[in-house]
Amino acid sequence: MHRRLIVGIVTGVATVLAPIAVTGTTSAAPMADFAVSDDGAYTRHDGGTDQAIAHCGNPATSPAPDDVANDGDSDSNDGGNRRQGNEPTVAIDPTNPDVVVAGWNDYCMTDLAAGWMGLGFSTDGGRSWFDSALPGYPLDNSTEGMASPLKGRTDSGDPLVAFDNDGRLFVGGIAFNRVMPQNGSVFVSTYAAGPGPAGPTGQLPKDYLRTRIIDKAGTPSLAGIFQDKPSMEVDRSTASRFEDNVYFCWSKFQGNAGRTKIYFSRSTDHGATWQNGQIVSDGAVQGCDIAVEHDGDVYVSWRSFGTSNPNQRNGMRVVRSTDGGLTFSKPVQIATFTSYFPNIGGARDCGDGPFVCAAPSFVFPRIPLEPRLTADQSGKVPGVFATWNAVDPASIVPSQTAYSSATPGTVGRSLVYVARSTTNGTSWSPGVAVDPSPGDPGHQFFSDVDAYGGMLVAIWQDNRTDDAYSVQRPVGNRLDAQGRAVSSGTDVVATYAATSTDGVTWTPQGMISATTHQPSYEMFGSRDIPFQGDYNWVAVADGNGAAGGGLFAYAAWTDNREVVPGVDPRETEAEGGFVDGFDVLQCRVDLGRAAGEVNRDVPLARADAPYTGDNCGNGGGLDQDIFGTRILLD
Repeated sequence: MHRRLIVGIVTGVATVLAPIAVTGTTSAAPMADFAVSDDGAYTRHDGGTDQAIAHCGNPATSPAPDDVANDGDSDSNDGGNRRQGNEPTVAIDPTNPDVVVAGWNDYCMTDLAAGWMGLGFSTDGGRSWFDSALPGYPLDNSTEGMASPLKGRTDSGDPLVAFDNDGRLFVGGIAFNRVMPQNGSVFVSTYAAGPGPAGPTGQLPKDYLRTRIIDKAGTPSLAGIFQDKPSMEVDRSTASRFEDNVYFCWSKFQGNAGRTKIYFSRSTDHGATWQNGQIVSDGAVQGCDIAVEHDGDVYVSWRSFGTSNPNQRNGMRVVRSTDGGLTFSKPVQIATFTSYFPNIGGARDCGDGPFVCAAPSFVFPRIPLEPRLTADQSGKVPGVFATWNAVDPASIVPSQTAYSSATPGTVGRSLVYVARSTTNGTSWSPGVAVDPSPGDPGHQFFSDVDAYGGMLVAIWQDNRTDDAYSVQRPVGNRLDAQGRAVSSGTDVVATYAATSTDGVTWTPQGMISATTHQPSYEMFGSRDIPFQGDYNWVAVADGNGAAGGGLFAYAAWTDNREVVPGVDPRETEAEGGFVDGFDVLQCRVDLGRAAGEVNRDVPLARADAPYTGDNCGNGGGLDQDIFGTRILLD
């Protein structure tokens, strides 16, 4: 297992940070950080094995072109062990806090024409991990996999994990095909509280029971209606008459942004059955989250977009249910803000080839806004809390290039904010910046917040360590002497945290990741576009009885520290030898066209640069991982 200490390493000697003081009587002590998607062997849910499980655990790589035809593997020389992972979620078992479960978008089956949800299980409080996959993936030949309603779909993702008070694990997400039949769905799977079967690949601490489809629609590539951006929560309050209810929400996109709605469903029998989805939002929305208060009240929030309707403003809105999710109030505005939206001419991510953007050709991943919501189900911190990142109004200035990050033609600094409601969601305090750090600026994004036992923990990523930081440029970019965008290196983005006992006053805890990384490596598409997912995650729990004991948080984030950089020969040939530093290790064969000869018949190849696809996808150029850390809170 990969393990990283929380502080920098000097000449190979690691120094452990002392506990960090927090406002009040508690302290926070980040421990080591750990590879959650650990590039190791995979454990099937029933302890068995199949081609996909073996492939995901296979570290092999070779630059030789694939020479095995018709085997269902696009490159038989490569395993899938060092492929991308992003969009993590994490939950802690309240019956045994040593058990921590994570989910993420796992690309280890890409060579097998599948993209599936990865799951990680820890039985030592998140210090070491073993990986698995949700049953139902295309090559899953287990009894449970063949019976799963997801069987027949090629892709699943947008993972969600949550526990109930009895230790049952719920795993939610989306599943679909990129070809007909579309079979786009949102679903929730249930795992029993006890361990699964033991077998040659190991044993999971939770036993898979079933999967239920909650709603069906199309896929984004083939239909105007599709399901996306779900969230899930479980009522774990012993004071609630709805204890153990499972709640699920999602966005249903319907072709026109104004027609998108947030849907909600619930289960009152541990995920065995689900009510029909009901609309809880107005229009021009996306992305939802759910919080449950100590008394059982349920809150659903979402991102709202401004329209010509004066009541529809750019920001975050919420509804409340007092009857366990049967009915909901009318929407209330939590906050109105200027979104942090890095883009060039409306393009929210830029790279090379078909993804190149206007000069100076910055390279950056999309950084969407995913507002989050939480409440302390123990009741020790009253209220409901929302977090988002947005542009600091005082930082907005005109853009000097085609790049914008605030309103069109302007740029600004992104900060993470938290707002509180102590009036059952009917009114909200102004958003408070959790770590304004005016003397150490950086863009803050991908925030999350969780609360339990009288403590709130917020996490986010930012680039305060990047010496090329500027509101005029996207994260990880600088300009060379010729005014061209190039990488600013690997000391760019890290993960940070702040803590609070009331959601109003926040104490920054500094960097909780062991190191920094470059978020703009072009490791997606045909190695020509970056992607970091859309969110990260934090969970807070009572660790009594677990190793270390006490209240603690577990944070998980997408991390590029182990990505192996390289050179894209298509780019260097097309641009006269120019190297921008955003390319990753790749192995391509020149098809031997004469200089200047255009070959437009080669898939994904650029004019005048007819190379094959990448023949060493498992060599480290795609080694995007999920990392996590424990934060001790008392």
